Amino acid sequence: MTGTGIAIDGVGMQFGGGQGVTALDGIDLHISAGEFVALVGPSGCGKSTLLRIVSGLLEPTSGRVDVSGKTPDEARRDVDFGFVFQQPTLFPWLRVLGNVLLPDRVLGRRNPNRGPHREQVARELLRDVGLERFEDHYPGQVSGGMRQRVALARALSYDPKILLMDEPFGALDEFTRDRLNLQLLDVCNKTGSTVLFVTHSIQEAIFLADRVVMLSSRPGRVTRIAEVPFRKPRGLEVRYEPEFAALTGELRGLLEVEDEVELARRQL
Repeated sequence: MTGTGIAIDGVGMQFGGGQGVTALDGIDLHISAGEFVALVGPSGCGKSTLLRIVSGLLEPTSGRVDVSGKTPDEARRDVDFGFVFQQPTLFPWLRVLGNVLLPDRVLGRRNPNRGPHREQVARELLRDVGLERFEDHYPGQVSGGMRQRVALARALSYDPKILLMDEPFGALDEFTRDRLNLQLLDVCNKTGSTVLFVTHSIQEAIFLADRVVMLSSRPGRVTRIAEVPFRKPRGLEVRYEPEFAALTGELRGLLEVEDEVELARRQL
């Protein structure tokens, strides 16, 4: 499977009409097929809103999104998107394998992976995320990190061309987060999926992504697009490279400025 590109041109989003809140303003971003792009920025800058616009769950008030010649609605109907959110939202009455197979039951014939081998595919995905011995466990019987891995395997079960990930590891401890970062890179290398990844962690963004996109405080605008200077595959040791520290410091400095702007706005 090959990925699918995303073109975001002049996208703006306003909530509540003329006197409402402008969440995004003039977002321009082109993501190549198979590329991993991370979005960072202060709280409330519109990162999750942009993710929902790309997925077709929200209609922008200005601009447009193109998903390799399709509108977001068309891409969603064609099952081009896989979603992974901060909370894994698993069904507690289904075992781990049943949760991964759930999209097949929901999508039916629309599932690109539908066929006699779909259970085998689900088991292989669980093996890829390190859960091959937990297929028969219920979500309540595994850790939070394991539940998030189940959610990732479920999102991949229908072979999406694009993964949209909204702070999927934000609630996990540092050790678990590191393990899942490594597994995510490995899975993305195997699938070739295009990834748009929202995170509050600058280090996580640099470690995972090919490019890091910094958004300003509300209304969200692109203030910096940083190329990550490390080849893949990557190991955790890359975080000790001088270039990693330099880029982390640069982006953190920009984020601190945006935080100060947002604080000043709230005090007005």
